[in-house]
This record gives sequence, structure tokens and C-alpha cells, in this order.
Amino acid sequence: MDAAVGAALKPWLFPRARLVLGLSGGLDSVVLLEVLRRLAGPLGFRLSCVHVNHGISPNARRWAAFCERRCKRHAIALTVHEVDVEPYRAEGMEAAARRARYQVYARQQADFIVLAQHLDDQAETVLLQLLRGAGGKGGAAMPPMREQDLSRQGKHKRVPAILRPMLAVSRKQIEAYARANKLKWVEDESNADIRRDRNFLRHRVLPVIGQAFPGYRATLARAAGHLAEASLILDELAQADAKLAVSGNKLAVAALQRLGVPRAKNLLRWLLLQQGQAAPEAERLQEGLRQLFEAGDDAAVRVALGAYELRRYGGHAYLLPSLPDAPAGFRRDRDGKRVWPLPELGGTLLFVRGRGAGLDCALIGERGLSVRLRQGGEKLRLQPGGSTRSLKNLLQEARMPPWERERLPLIYCADTLVAVPGLGVAGGWQAGAGNVGWTITWQRQE
Repeated sequence: MDAAVGAALKPWLFPRARLVLGLSGGLDSVVLLEVLRRLAGPLGFRLSCVHVNHGISPNARRWAAFCERRCKRHAIALTVHEVDVEPYRAEGMEAAARRARYQVYARQQADFIVLAQHLDDQAETVLLQLLRGAGGKGGAAMPPMREQDLSRQGKHKRVPAILRPMLAVSRKQIEAYARANKLKWVEDESNADIRRDRNFLRHRVLPVIGQAFPGYRATLARAAGHLAEASLILDELAQADAKLAVSGNKLAVAALQRLGVPRAKNLLRWLLLQQGQAAPEAERLQEGLRQLFEAGDDAAVRVALGAYELRRYGGHAYLLPSLPDAPAGFRRDRDGKRVWPLPELGGTLLFVRGRGAGLDCALIGERGLSVRLRQGGEKLRLQPGGSTRSLKNLLQEARMPPWERERLPLIYCADTLVAVPGLGVAGGWQAGAGNVGWTITWQRQE
């Protein structure tokens, strides 16, 4: 056991690497704690543990106390985190607990989070994913090492990678190791509940499969490896296709059509995964592409893909975070700040003072400014002596997509439209040479 885990760890470790073991107190993690404790010196890594109390079982505090005693006995640092799974309850209890647990893992000061999933877990995961209709990425199940990169508010935060060094070790081997070393552990009563899909497979289905296919664990793990390789190739294909069809957040519809539906679906899945989103169902992607390909350039295509949506405008598709409809009758009065967040509209107005450009501050005076949304029928004259044009036509000529027009803040002084970010300042309101003006820009939240 020690040799197998050590061999699995070596390709990833570096001197003084910080490893944090996810210690539940169950058989698997207790055995892995014992193995890592013995390997820390020879392999030169630093070891600590984290225990997550989900508060679901009435025995949860007893499990945490057991982990504390176990770590104290070996002078290994342990942090215990109590989490609230209620915000994620709609996903199902098991998924909610997993989400809360991984959020704790992401906050650890570590290079690697080490988890105790093993060969039997891998076989169960492969079958579960296939029964749920997963594709290559889902069927690949659990990789031995998985990098994580969380994006928050436009900034990338590096979080510990996930290491699973026991994926080649069976449950029988783990049980034998625990008996040989006289280890104690706690039992999670929920593991016997066959109403849970994984437990049903473990207790009712896999024993039957094992009678005819005793080597099914290794066979399914091998199949997961094949699917992982296929998934990598599909990701490489998506990256190549993105160079042909994607520019920023725009996808050229004609280029997607040339790729064909299977490759276009693969590209959309890959783009969503780059944003940290789970891939939607294949039927949903198929429907989104059907609407994209069949709609005219001026058609309003809007297809929900989880937390994102697929839109079309002017020969391009857009993959955008889903936003609620623009608030009806929206109006806000400016408080004088140069940075004006408008979260209801999904962005921020920026006011930069300068001479001879922008909206003339003297003309505004004490009347102040307010922001409203388009109601229809607005007109704007951008040049003194120039023609007055409908705002709708000006925005169309500027090639602004309809969903951006819906949330574009229009700048008013009293009841007069004086500026539109991205278009300019109304004629007669522009700062002349030597006068102080505000250059106003609208910065949409990505």
C-alpha cells in the first residue's frame, strides 16, 4: 500500500510541497492518513488535514472529535470546518455536501488536497456517469490529479490541485491494511442507504456484476482512462476550432455551420467549461444550434444553457451569462461620484473630467444627472446643426446587440437626453474649448 501510494504521488510532488488530506474519519481516509504519515519524511512533503462537518448526520460532531484525536496522536495539524449545505439543497443532498466541501478545499493554504477515493469508487463513478448519459469527460470519472482555477470577479484565483493517489488500490486492500495496522475509524450510517444511487450500485448491482466479471474494477478504470484520452483530444479540437470561429465573446455563425453540428456542440461545451460551467444536456445544445443556424440575421435567438445563454445578432452568436430582464421604469439619480455602479444594469458608469471634451459640467450645474433606460421614441442630435436621429437607428448603426441596448444607461439632465455612452453627447451640451467636461463610459461587467 505504501509503495503504491508513493508511486502515485511522486510524479506530482516537489520539495516541501504542502499536502492537506481531506479526513472524514472513515476507513479510506484513515488508511490514507496512516500511509501519508509514513511517506511524508521519505518523499519530503508537509502534511496536514482538514475535516468538513456538513451537519447532516447526528453523529457529525463525534466524527470531528475522532479526527481531532487521531491527528493529535500523530502531531498532525487539523482544521475543522462546519458548513451549511442548505443553499445548495436543490441540487440534492449528496451534491450539496460535495459543493460545500470543495469550497472549503479551495480555501486551504496548500499545494494539493489529497482525497482517499479508490479503485472501487472509480468503478462506481464510471457506471453512474454512463447511466446518467455522460459523454467522454464525464465517463472519464476521477483523474489522479486535477488542477483547479477559480475565476472570481474577473480575477483568477489559484486553488490547490486535487490528488487521488489510491485510485489503483481496491477496497479489499484498504480493509486488509487497516486490519494489519489495527486502525480504528468511524462508519457513516448513510453508506448503507440504498436509496442513494451510488449505494444501490455498491450493494446491489456491482456484487452481481462481480460474479460474472471479477475484474470489472480494473476494466472500468481502464475504460475511464480511454475516455479521458478521448476527452483531451476533443478539448484540443475545440481549441483549434475556437481559433476559426471565436473572437472574444462572439462566435461566427457561418464558421460554426462549416464545423458541423458535432464539432460545434463540442466547441460550445468547451467554451462553457472554460467559464467554470457544467456542460448542458446534448439536446439543449442541439436545440441552440438549430435555432442559430435556421434563424435570420435579424432574428432574436435566446437559448438558455444553464447559467449562460446563447444569443444571435448580425451573423454572430454570443455566449453570455444569463441576466434577468431589464428593470421596468428604471431611473437613478447621480450622487456625484466618478465611479457609479449600476448592478441592476450589469455594469458601471465612469465619469472622467477633462477640458474641451465630453458633457459640459457648467451646463449641468445644480440640476444634476439621472439615468434611465430606453422606452422607445428617444431622439438624439450628436452635432450642433446636425440632423436629429432616432436613438434606435443610431444604436443599430453602431452594431450594438439588442440585449446591450436594453441595459444601456441613458444620461438625462432633467427630462433632456444629453448623452449616450458609446454614441456621444447631444449637440449643444458638449464642452467647448477650455470648458470642463465629463467623458462618460459604460463598463459592462464581464
